[in-house]
Amino acid sequence: MRLLFANERRIYSYIYLLIPCRADAEDLFQETLSIMWTKFDHFEEGKDFGSWGIGIAHHVIQNYRRKKGHGPLYLGEEIEGLLEEEAHQSIKAIDFRIEALRQCLTELNPLDRRIIHWRYEDEISVKSIAEKMCTTIKVIYVKLARAHDILLRCIRRTLAEQGSE
Repeated sequence: MRLLFANERRIYSYIYLLIPCRADAEDLFQETLSIMWTKFDHFEEGKDFGSWGIGIAHHVIQNYRRKKGHGPLYLGEEIEGLLEEEAHQSIKAIDFRIEALRQCLTELNPLDRRIIHWRYEDEISVKSIAEKMCTTIKVIYVKLARAHDILLRCIRRTLAEQGSE
């Protein structure tokens, strides 16, 4: 479950980049998750779980396209191949940004990192964080703004150094 939660957005993004109809993309995502669940024993520990899931999603999408046939939204194999390549590049760019964010989070002081964690990972409201820290909402917003600024500058610098921007 931990591996799935860490990679579900990445897998869904891949599907949604290739299947722009949200309802169809969500159905294909659910089908992908179901297959991943039943075939988890085929996953090799130490490998990239997200890439494994995207590989499964690729096959699910291919089956979906085969079943749909040459309907009104059929783009042709060449165009679909280009879209597939673009989706892989987009996912790779997202991966670079996520890794840069992880690295940059370590540059925050422990208090700001804890506030960011509460706000975005635990999804705690700013009001609740302020109450938890016995301070005002305004102070929390200022701390969040400062942390956002530090993270944004760090991510831009990191991506520029990697040539990934």
